[in-house]
Amino acid sequence: MQANFEIPNVEPLRSKIISNIGLKFRTFKSRLTSRYIFGDLKDENPCLKYKYIDEDVRIYGFKLEGGKWFKEDFRKLLSQE
Repeated sequence: MQANFEIPNVEPLRSKIISNIGLKFRTFKSRLTSRYIFGDLKDENPCLKYKYIDEDVRIYGFKLEGGKWFKEDFRKLLSQE
């Protein structure tokens, strides 16, 4: 998902806005991980609730394939790059 926002060019305000966006995104990823990978929703597909997440989503070393979460091997991912 991509969106465009008009952020004021005042450096202290701009810095705080971008920092807040990053914090909210990290919180969202953490919530997805705790609910859909380790929590009570681990057998559900987050793509059904969050329409902007596609099937190729990766969260903290886990990949969603066919509605199931799989642990990824980081050594394999690094060797592919």
